[in-house]
Amino acid sequence: MVPNGWSLVKLGDVLTLGSGDTKPTDLQKEFSDDSPYPVYGGNNIMGYSSQKNSSDSVILIGRVGEYCGVTRYINKACWITDNALYTKTVSSEIDKEYLVSKLKKFDLSRLRNKGGQPLVSQKPIYAVKLPLPPLPEQQKIAKILSTWDKAISTTEKLIATSKQQKKSLMQQLLTGKKRLLNPETGKAFEGKWEDLRVGEITIKFSNKNKSSENIRVYSVTNNSGFVKQDEHFSKEVASENRSTYKIVENGDFAYNPARINVGSIARFNGDIGIISSLYVCFKLKPKVHSEFFFQWLSTEKTKFDYCRYGEGSVRVYLWYEQFSKISVLLPSMEEQQKIASVLTAADKEIELLESKLAHLKQEKKALMQQLLTGKRRVKVDLMETV
Repeated sequence: MVPNGWSLVKLGDVLTLGSGDTKPTDLQKEFSDDSPYPVYGGNNIMGYSSQKNSSDSVILIGRVGEYCGVTRYINKACWITDNALYTKTVSSEIDKEYLVSKLKKFDLSRLRNKGGQPLVSQKPIYAVKLPLPPLPEQQKIAKILSTWDKAISTTEKLIATSKQQKKSLMQQLLTGKKRLLNPETGKAFEGKWEDLRVGEITIKFSNKNKSSENIRVYSVTNNSGFVKQDEHFSKEVASENRSTYKIVENGDFAYNPARINVGSIARFNGDIGIISSLYVCFKLKPKVHSEFFFQWLSTEKTKFDYCRYGEGSVRVYLWYEQFSKISVLLPSMEEQQKIASVLTAADKEIELLESKLAHLKQEKKALMQQLLTGKRRVKVDLMETV
């Protein structure tokens, strides 16, 4: 279906593609005055160089590998590697930014070859036919979508900044380098922190499931905490003999000894559940604030200690015997509570921003579906949708 006033255009008739070059000899990881030009691979920036092989605005298409078919608009001088295709010429009747949005919706990855190394070549791209509006309408649509892109980009930067600030705050607060105000005295907390071992503040348990009730089965996934198996995996993968599974209750902790170094450790927030006997489960002693300890688990030093105390080189195994030896600095319960409240507030701010980002992306996706198909038209003269 071609909307009224639009034309069915064959890409080979409106653009020509070329392949990039090998990586520049002076490829650097970081931007600098001596290496100001971004080097693009099939998906994104892979480094910086003093050299450039493109000075015009171009459409970049991943040519080979996992990201073949990924499309993006580049509007600055750069170096393009041979992992990507780029537009050498584009018809004057085509707005490049609009076309990028159109190609993203079409998804060029569907054109990749069927065997061996994933690859998208020029020939099948040239054969693609797309319904396109007149240039003025393309430009208006591109401008509308660009507004959403800017809002998304701004929110992504705010999230990155907030996460970095939270990381810095954790480094200061969870080591005692920065002391918060004691609300009772109006002055900073004082007193030396205890240098303890995890084994001194936790209790390992292995409460086997003896209930005949159909208790919900959970797993601990990387950086996502406890998840309900029937929702996360679309089914419960527990064995029929659930008596081997461990019971977990609200506030309990569990981790996968083979994947703790990649974030497979979490606190259970719920009434009751069961989890595979392969997980290490433990409770906190009364002297430890649960949220304080939960925040401590994700510090860079703690993650480093997972590997330092664990066994193995490729995959790290950290059993409770090794986990219990990790050092943790513990202030008074009052100071733990204060630190936990500050870090929790930072988490909530990040969660709100991430929720806003997801909402913006969903709204843009819905808008693209309408504008790029002609279901919703724009008034070229008034910049209004009708």
